[in-house]
Amino acid sequence: MDFLGAFAGWITFERIGWIGNGCFFARWVVQWLDAERSGSGRAPKLFWILSLLGTMLVGTYAARRGEAILVAGFVTNGAIYLRNLQILLRSSASRALPMRPASAIAVLAGVLLVAAAITEEARVVSAGWLWMTCAIVGQGLWSGRFVLQWWCSERAGESHFPIAFWGLSLAGNLLLLAYAIHLSDPVLIVGLAPGPLMQIRNLMLARTARDQAAPEPTDPLPSSLALR
Repeated sequence: MDFLGAFAGWITFERIGWIGNGCFFARWVVQWLDAERSGSGRAPKLFWILSLLGTMLVGTYAARRGEAILVAGFVTNGAIYLRNLQILLRSSASRALPMRPASAIAVLAGVLLVAAAITEEARVVSAGWLWMTCAIVGQGLWSGRFVLQWWCSERAGESHFPIAFWGLSLAGNLLLLAYAIHLSDPVLIVGLAPGPLMQIRNLMLARTARDQAAPEPTDPLPSSLALR
């Protein structure tokens, strides 16, 4: 009981946010190491487990701060993380969702983000239109990247990262990092700061893999004619 009491006294919402950021950082280390080793854009199971833990913890911290836009993104992404885990754990014959339900879910995710932006409208005057636009667009790209990843995974029947995922990640990360710096929030800043390095590296790996997979151009003329 003394240990539980000491732990309850130690744990704070700020520490919850830091632990969540640790999960987010660890997931990208896991993904990056797997990508370097395999040279592919697949998503290992541990990545999604750490993603779920991180989104629950940092989402709790963001909710405590009253950041509805950020919370909406965490909720949306949390559902996608669960679905990716399900895709990995189920047999290949029963992985993919029909496209109509998948489309409806994608639309619902977009509505959730728009609703979050509307709830923030009361704070626009104090926060400023520029920063609110930065947060809304950044969160849209940041959450939209996983909607795209989930959509491509449903079509392929396997969990993987398309190359466009990393482009959206980089753009959204930079906008949200700017917003976090504006808020002067060290928890959010530290959580977002390492992202661009890993996203650029994954873009490099994805393009290398794509170039290697592309068929080499063939000479339309026989070599004997080409020499004439």
